[in-house]
Amino acid sequence: MFQQATVMIGQYRPLVSFMHSLDARAKVLPILLVLILLLLTNSWLFSISMLILIACSLYFAGVDKKICQENLKPILYFILFTAGYHLLFSGKETEPLFRLFSFSLYKGAIISAGYYSLRLVLFLSTAFLITLTCSPSQLSEAITKLLRPLKIVKFPLSDFSLLLFISLRFIPILYDEYQTVKNAQQMRGVKYTGSFIKKILNLKSLLIPLLLSAIRRADELADALQARGYDSNKERTFFTTDSFSYRDTSFLILSLVTISLLFYWVG
Repeated sequence: MFQQATVMIGQYRPLVSFMHSLDARAKVLPILLVLILLLLTNSWLFSISMLILIACSLYFAGVDKKICQENLKPILYFILFTAGYHLLFSGKETEPLFRLFSFSLYKGAIISAGYYSLRLVLFLSTAFLITLTCSPSQLSEAITKLLRPLKIVKFPLSDFSLLLFISLRFIPILYDEYQTVKNAQQMRGVKYTGSFIKKILNLKSLLIPLLLSAIRRADELADALQARGYDSNKERTFFTTDSFSYRDTSFLILSLVTISLLFYWVG
């Protein structure tokens, strides 16, 4: 059922797959390495290699190809905006390929538009992969355990962990709230079709109720924490006691070595 259900970036799906069975730390560290290396290189080959690896990971996570395509559609506007920005303002030091009045299209602009659009797809795909295969509590605990050495410098790890968990948990809640508000507004006669400008103007009927709902939920959560006597200064334990298995260790080492070698060869 979950395999064919609509999946959203930031929403966990409890499927039975190899990727779901791994410890969250074994997935967070390779993804963190990928994100860092993507910021350090302009290599097309490395970016395409990472896209193929992420696509394979999504396959082993049991996600249908059509579901991935449906989830990339909402971010198409961001990709087009990124590409349009670079087409207009980048690559002016390179050879012009096309001129129309005062507008010139440069070779470097096309390369930058394609590369940074690909990088945006990669960033969002990694977010899709990690939130799909890790529940908010698993992801929050994994990052908290990885950052535990920062306690030496008095880093507020408990507060950071709580903020991270709440942020991840609120993504699907706000998305459900968005769907509820949208359906209610459509029943009142608001239409979200037509020109792009009309769609933007009609967004105010969605954003204002959604913002008020988010503030209300945040107030309720703050009251609940206060009523339960939450104190971030006290030492806290973890809900789960998962240990790093041999399979987690093998996957982590293989992933880090593969990504590092690809970066060394083509990055």
